[in-house]
Amino acid sequence: MLPPLLVAGCFCMLLGYFVMLPDNFENLSESVIATNFFCNNILSAITTKDYWDVSNEFKPLMHTWYVGVVMQFYIIYPILFLIAKHDTKYSRKTLLTLVSVLAVISLLIYFGTEDTSKRFYYLPSRFFEFAVGGIVALTYTPNQNKPFRKGFVYVCYALLLFAMSLNSDFIQANLRLVSVVAFTAVLLSSQDVLENRITGNRILATIGAASYSIFIWHQIILAFCRYFITSRFTITVFALILLVTAIMSWLSYKLIEQSISMALKTKRSKVILYSSVISLFIALNVFAAYIYMNAGVVRDIPELYVSMQNKHRGMHAEYVDRGNQYNQPFTTQKPHWLVVGNSFGRDFVNVILESPIADKVEVSYSPTFREINNRIANADLVFFSTLGLEETKVTELEILLLANGLKSNQLVIVGEKNFGVSNGQVYAKRNDADYFEQYVEVEDRERFIERNRYFAKLYGERYIDLMTMVLNDDNQVRVFSPDHHFISADCRHLSEGGAIFYGQSIDWEKYFPCMCVN
Repeated sequence: MLPPLLVAGCFCMLLGYFVMLPDNFENLSESVIATNFFCNNILSAITTKDYWDVSNEFKPLMHTWYVGVVMQFYIIYPILFLIAKHDTKYSRKTLLTLVSVLAVISLLIYFGTEDTSKRFYYLPSRFFEFAVGGIVALTYTPNQNKPFRKGFVYVCYALLLFAMSLNSDFIQANLRLVSVVAFTAVLLSSQDVLENRITGNRILATIGAASYSIFIWHQIILAFCRYFITSRFTITVFALILLVTAIMSWLSYKLIEQSISMALKTKRSKVILYSSVISLFIALNVFAAYIYMNAGVVRDIPELYVSMQNKHRGMHAEYVDRGNQYNQPFTTQKPHWLVVGNSFGRDFVNVILESPIADKVEVSYSPTFREINNRIANADLVFFSTLGLEETKVTELEILLLANGLKSNQLVIVGEKNFGVSNGQVYAKRNDADYFEQYVEVEDRERFIERNRYFAKLYGERYIDLMTMVLNDDNQVRVFSPDHHFISADCRHLSEGGAIFYGQSIDWEKYFPCMCVN
């Protein structure tokens, strides 16, 4: 399983070097190492958490979490054989019992785990899927009549296609997964399971034999297609992806997988194979670790204020989190501005700090409502900026203001931000003449734009509409500020260039009824 992953990792790191921004390249190097050690599922559960997040579409190795789960199963499963071996009389029955009990426990964990990332990524909640195959294998006897009659396989195929084509409106994803596993188990327990026209089809059998290589390369091709070509998959683009995936998968299967099978037949070729794999494993992981420790920076990127001389891990996060330094009471006689909100709130603190009025006000920040009771009564203005803006949250904060002697017009609501899905596809065009003039699609555009308009109309003068400042007539969002800096590094939070842009664009005078802003 490892050699195709190593080749794929080298391929990804090579292309990533040319097209990826530091954060993305750093994340890729981290995924390469985790993939090589068969633990990308653990890394994904800790970092990305949501497999279906649209930003994952730009991650070439986001799918190798499954290889990690498979390998972890391959470690656990033989241990059960070793345990069952101690029962010399009924070892097979003991093994079947162990596998069955663990499968039931795993199924209970799967349905009982509320944390969706743990349920999706970790082996304890996925063990039952593999265990069902183990149970079928342990109960299978050659030439014995199977419980389901000949021809029932076609019913199973139809049920499998039906179950996999349903969406969450018809059946929950967790129930659909269990249904697929159950139908597959019935399929394997049917007569004629290997000789029917579907399973026995040579073309399908060849695809099945090469399925591991297909699995490895499909997401890599999809991800880099989004970088190099487009994230809008027309029929032509989709056909191109299928063609390239087929070619890469065939080369991987023929030149790597089958070559390994041949090399394992002689002692000399085994030594050469193991030496090559170990050398490539070490070299790739050392290079990926080097990129990771250097925060993915391989060249100067003035668009993000990044240079080879000024680099360290977490640069963007550090800037976004700078607002935490202002989580403290007011201490001066300057106008008191309290900013409340999650990471979007810290973004707005940076906007104020990068604005012309930064020295004219005292800023205090709080991530939640609970921590502001001792500050809100001393605030002249309260800014509410959050990811996940809701009327109920605004109303709750208004009530808190009134309870502390402030008026509702002293609350200013800051609109949400959305700068597409990934700057990678923008950065890949850095040699184009119109590089700094690029606009991108807002994620979930119709819904997001409509929500923004609704809040702008609802709160009127108390609403800071950040999106209107960067949208064109086609409701596409600009990527760069006029001085050629990325407005956002991760398409959600503001970069330093983005904070400066908004700090200079917002009309601050209307928030100073008693003072003049120079």
